[in-house]
Amino acid sequence: MTSRRPRLLVVAAVGMAQILAWGSSYYLPAVLAAPEAAATGWGEAWVIGALSLGLLVSGLVSPQVGHLIERFGGRPVLAASALLLAAGLVIQALAPTLPIFVLAWL
Repeated sequence: MTSRRPRLLVVAAVGMAQILAWGSSYYLPAVLAAPEAAATGWGEAWVIGALSLGLLVSGLVSPQVGHLIERFGGRPVLAASALLLAAGLVIQALAPTLPIFVLAWL
């Protein structure tokens, strides 16, 4: 019974990390779009549109990501994607111009 406990903790930790990743990458922009557009002077459509472009790029690269998962396994690919997401969020937060903000989503 004790051997299942560490596995459950790992699953719970990964699940929580995914909830935070989805919340910060897909749901947070909808909440922050208006204040962000007001603070930067960028249009709200651009702020949300950058997310849409990011989703389009995600769809386009998904076959290649699938090949990476087949080759290296899911763990390293998931870890790399979490690092890329974190880097993108930092770039977005520090973006001095709209093009850099949009590129951060890509």
